[in-house]
Amino acid sequence: MRQLTENNEATGTDPAITATVNKGFGNYDNMTDDAQLFISSHIAQTPPEHLEETLRAIMEHPHADVPMVDDKGKLVVLIDAPTSKDAVRTIESIQSLANVYSFTPVYQHEEV
Repeated sequence: MRQLTENNEATGTDPAITATVNKGFGNYDNMTDDAQLFISSHIAQTPPEHLEETLRAIMEHPHADVPMVDDKGKLVVLIDAPTSKDAVRTIESIQSLANVYSFTPVYQHEEV
């Protein structure tokens, strides 16, 4: 597995495939005492020849981050959503991507 950074030689500096690690974590400006927080992590598997295409598609989701990938087509996907409904929509959307043939949950946490 390799961690994605802005200047990773394998991915270049294309913002469509540059993961922004912790894009949503720590941004609690809009949270109130009754706000929800849903965090989960998943391992996605895609054919290696479709890795960059799949990475671009996942990164289009506003609640998804991809901090690590490997050359065999495995991606670590973090979901950071304000509600469980947003999280489920994101998860279902990623699962339905054409080249994602496995999307396994690893960790889940919800605060209400």
